Amino acid sequence: MILILDNQILNVEGKSEFASGLISNQLGSNFNDTDSTPWLGDLLGTEALLPQWLLKAYQDNPRNVTIVPFIKYYFRWLFSQEFGYGAQLNWENIRAPLYMNSIFLEALAEFYFPDFDFSVPLYKNILPNIRKFSTKVDQNYFNIKGTPQAIKYLITTLLGFDWNDIFIVSTSPAVFEIQVASDQILELQKYENFLKEYAIPAGVVLTYKVI
Repeated sequence: MILILDNQILNVEGKSEFASGLISNQLGSNFNDTDSTPWLGDLLGTEALLPQWLLKAYQDNPRNVTIVPFIKYYFRWLFSQEFGYGAQLNWENIRAPLYMNSIFLEALAEFYFPDFDFSVPLYKNILPNIRKFSTKVDQNYFNIKGTPQAIKYLITTLLGFDWNDIFIVSTSPAVFEIQVASDQILELQKYENFLKEYAIPAGVVLTYKVI
């Protein structure tokens, strides 16, 4: 019994080193990541995707088989925390607008507003606001779409205007009046085409009033 216990790893550091050794033996790696520490996914990625004869050809003469380092560096980018999706993916954060990687925001915006080009500089600048807009978006926008409340929600959350500077008044069934602070009206009018396409009901005239 004493001999058995003597062979057990009792502390966390020892267990971590032991597990790391097992992984290294199973996966291996002949590449280092950008911080010069072994990245154990290199060999696994190429072996999983490429045939052995190609890997052998690369080992014999790397200059003649450039696809292998390409795949290696692609995975290194893909799983890097700084430039890619992150080695330790948090799936909850990927689908949660408030926490998702910024590279997904344009796709999320196009999900809410199909066929609209958010790559245009004016609209690309508001992409970070899609996080705030997505908060209770069904309750505050889609479920009441076309109402003054929904229009104000879009203007203040997605377009980034202050809640206290914007008022939407239905002066008649066919006219919506946007009351806006004098120093904000020109900026708001830049988004008029977007508002007419996605927020203002068809057949409704949009007017402005400075307050």
